[in-house]
Amino acid sequence: MMKKMHFFQAVLFICKMAIIHQAHGQTGDPAFVRWVDTGEQTGHLDTAIQSYRHPAGREVHLVAAIHVADAAYYRVLNEYFANIPCVLYELVKDEETNPTKMSESSHPVSQLQSGMKALLGLTHQLDEIDYTSAHFVHADLDPETFAQLQSQKGESFFTLAIQTYLQEKQLMARGQLKGFSGFDLLMAMGSGRPDHALKWMMARQMTAMESMLGGIDQGMDGKGSVILRGRNDKAFEVLAEKFRAGKRQIAIFYGAGHMPDMHQRLLRQGFIRSGEQWLTAWDLKPSP
Repeated sequence: MMKKMHFFQAVLFICKMAIIHQAHGQTGDPAFVRWVDTGEQTGHLDTAIQSYRHPAGREVHLVAAIHVADAAYYRVLNEYFANIPCVLYELVKDEETNPTKMSESSHPVSQLQSGMKALLGLTHQLDEIDYTSAHFVHADLDPETFAQLQSQKGESFFTLAIQTYLQEKQLMARGQLKGFSGFDLLMAMGSGRPDHALKWMMARQMTAMESMLGGIDQGMDGKGSVILRGRNDKAFEVLAEKFRAGKRQIAIFYGAGHMPDMHQRLLRQGFIRSGEQWLTAWDLKPSP
């Protein structure tokens, strides 16, 4: 039984990494994910839209995403995007690939996200967001370039998983993160609402991911990871292209883990943070 519980802990840990391409902002920077505790095993996990203005009249909105969430969360995002002239979105794919088909991908991250969707009673971003809108623009690497860059750095999904595991252990040793014990998981799975109990356990850890992802983003060579900083390079290339094409209001819709670096890039370009909006991604309501 304990061997099975340790295995399940490991699976949950890697799945959490797949969900949490998200992080809290560094000290002095804006937050992009927060947990609001409202009672015994109740509360809500929120993501932010941080807005920026440039003296030249340009606007950028960093829309932090969680990749599996309540369907209501994605409905609100679709309504928000309908009023934005240009939305740059993340997804490692070829230009001709339809994003709505990729939730069925065989890639390990996609499979883990789909597994967590079922385990936690949530829905997948790719099934809910309307990527067919004409103002949605792909702003990410294609699979061939992504694999090539990762190979050059000696980076892979599994090396990132190991780095995440080591970062998590360091945070737990410093008392900055409370891990899951086998007993915690056993109690959660044996409860009347295992999906609710597991979400509650995971949601409370989301805002402790800042240090973890900060360590991972150093990359295998200490010069930045492809999965975070390398893809941000591509997103900002597309951002510059759209500004040159005359766009003045642009949203960047990426996993929240990308956002602290994007925030710093915007400040270096002369943007000033001008607003903040919070959306509820996981709503953990009291039991009926």
